[in-house]
Amino acid sequence: MTAATATRACPVIAGLENHLAAWGLPTTEKRLAKRLSSDMAEVRSFYDAMLPRLSEFIEYLNQFPLDAIPAEAHQIAWATLAMCEVDNAINKWHDTTLDTGIDILRMIPKKNFPDRGQQ
Repeated sequence: MTAATATRACPVIAGLENHLAAWGLPTTEKRLAKRLSSDMAEVRSFYDAMLPRLSEFIEYLNQFPLDAIPAEAHQIAWATLAMCEVDNAINKWHDTTLDTGIDILRMIPKKNFPDRGQQ
């Protein structure tokens, strides 16, 4: 195997274990529920811990097709996606939710793209 085709090793996650366990959830719905049930201190702690490592994690994950991310990297992948869930809360809303009057947990999640079927 050449250096160009070598697979990068899974990043060391020392110090992030608790954040990955709490936020590395397998579905959008679970990550959304985690954000909504967390206070801003918890969201900020996760964000601040992940942000310095985010580019390293993305670079590692980008070497795999989405359906071939190794099992040992699933929590890293899911926690990386959770950063999308918390970014607006940290940088825009300064709260865990945007108060639109809509219960976001009642929204029906898409199952595929597009969900409208053949037209």
